[in-house]
Amino acid sequence: MSDNLFRKILLLVEGSDMDLAVMESAISRAKTNQSKLIALNVVDHMVINRMKRVSEQSTAEIEIELEEKGWKALYYAEELAKDQGVPTMILQKSGVVENEIVNEAIRLKVDLIILGYPRKLPGQAKRLVHGRVEKVVENAECSVLIVR
Repeated sequence: MSDNLFRKILLLVEGSDMDLAVMESAISRAKTNQSKLIALNVVDHMVINRMKRVSEQSTAEIEIELEEKGWKALYYAEELAKDQGVPTMILQKSGVVENEIVNEAIRLKVDLIILGYPRKLPGQAKRLVHGRVEKVVENAECSVLIVR
């Protein structure tokens, strides 16, 4: 059995522009530690509700669109990790992002959570991301790494 500090690493994959840098960091860490990488995408109910207010799409259409975007990002992360020889599991959940991250980390007995934190965001988006990161750090039972 390996003495590696991080046997299982949970990576939040959002399908954003920042994902690639965060994925590469997580994959590199997983490879170095001989860890299993668990890539998680969460279809965020708050995002669905906000999009519904400004869109003519139905809630179901918005949810399907976000699910498809999430799976595309997850498959991309899986491909990058497998190219580096990192064992990977992909997972999509629906709910409140920070709750799902913490719940899955506990359920899967994760040793490290890796989250991206963009350098520049407009006011409200910055508060939402900051609040999400803060809740994960406060409630996680394992280490949390923030990648910028």
